[in-house]
Amino acid sequence: MSVRQNEHGLERHAIGLPAVTAQSAALIAPAAGSVAGLAFIVGYSGAATPLAFLIGLLVCVCIAMVIGEYARRLPSAGSFYTYLTRTFGPKTGFVTGVALFGAYLLLFPFQLDFFGNFTSSLLAASGVHITWWIFSAALIVLSTTLGVLGVKPSLRTGLIGLGFEMLILTIFSLVIIFRGGAGGNTIQAFNPGVSLGGSGGLLTAVVYTIFAFVGFESATTLGDEAREPRRTIPRAVMLTTLVVGIFYVIVSYAVTIGYGVSTRNVKALASAGTPFNTLADKFGDGALSVFVNLAVISSFTALNIVTVVAVSRIFWKMGRDGLLPSAFSRLNARQSPHIACLFSGTLALVASILFGAIYGALNFASWLSYFATLFFIAAYLLISVGLIRFMWRDYRAEFSWLRHAALPVISIAAMIWVLWGNIHPYPPAPLRWFIYATIVILLISALIAHWLAKTRPDAMRRAGMLLADVEAEREEALAGTGEAD
Repeated sequence: MSVRQNEHGLERHAIGLPAVTAQSAALIAPAAGSVAGLAFIVGYSGAATPLAFLIGLLVCVCIAMVIGEYARRLPSAGSFYTYLTRTFGPKTGFVTGVALFGAYLLLFPFQLDFFGNFTSSLLAASGVHITWWIFSAALIVLSTTLGVLGVKPSLRTGLIGLGFEMLILTIFSLVIIFRGGAGGNTIQAFNPGVSLGGSGGLLTAVVYTIFAFVGFESATTLGDEAREPRRTIPRAVMLTTLVVGIFYVIVSYAVTIGYGVSTRNVKALASAGTPFNTLADKFGDGALSVFVNLAVISSFTALNIVTVVAVSRIFWKMGRDGLLPSAFSRLNARQSPHIACLFSGTLALVASILFGAIYGALNFASWLSYFATLFFIAAYLLISVGLIRFMWRDYRAEFSWLRHAALPVISIAAMIWVLWGNIHPYPPAPLRWFIYATIVILLISALIAHWLAKTRPDAMRRAGMLLADVEAEREEALAGTGEAD
């Protein structure tokens, strides 16, 4: 098969299942997800944290199967936007684009605030006290600078580094498990009765576990580059979900038994600034903690670089297409969208420092992860509902009551179940505010889509496509295929 170039300069049909799965898994940043997720989840699910991750895995497997059915028929880099536009029309595609792009904008200050708090706490444990925002600022300055200069070599290195991070945390987890943790291996870690917040706390924790999986669907954005995309993409989505999900369950189980499953030990874990470092020192005889810390720092650095590149390229495209001021469309001598990069970095820096200083870096990061996940859940719900309509209307001869009716219904039920667990009992402020904010933003975007459809239909189509393209941009950035179109 000959290799051709697509409009972004990428090779068509150039990568197989291992490469697609590797890039998709790396985009999740599982090392960063493990450390960041556990810091919040334990406070809700307690010793049942491994169960929360297992439930999150099962939910994401259902969603992965739904996405796979779409990917077999619409192998496109447009991903969710393409799927939902073909199913419901450009208005729904636009709303989905707003939701996904908004979620990724929220990831910016989340990454910075958590990284700053983690690094500051790590040094404080060694007697060195430096305020958290110094490290947050350093990370975004590094990422933005690389984005302006051109980041292809850095991102290729980052892909290798992410594999290294998963290896280190897997070794870390197996060492704790083989040594029996604080009080021996136990099935209590999968008992919903040991959740700190009861069933409501467990379901809230599941929202955070789904946030840790965000990016598992990103293999769909490689539809133009994958060989045999109708087969490769669905397999890669499922394989990514299973590999990362099993990794999360193992790591969360190891950390939980490492501290112990008693209420006192679980509360100590929930309040620990650097729990992975503490356990690595305890079970790894001091040597392992160095590698674990490097893995976490490297993971957040690579993830932030990729996010800066992806979001800045969306701003650049919007400037190019007249949806933002033309200054955003400028490229420097290195063919990098430097204005868009600087704007993205500045926006993230101001938000992270301002709100992190007011509410606390770790608190603000926790709220952002919850808020962003609500947008992703909305997109997953639309995809699940859409598959039934799409297959019944456009592929009636291929319609399967199991794959195209029962499966999406299970996925829909799982999403509604998780959402209900976060509404009843009514969550404390500010989490309850984010539920309303999500609804309001989606309604406003729907009204804008309706207005644009009447006045500027082409602008609505282009805007929805660009906003939904952030996942594709992050995937392309991680692959190191170039700095600009």
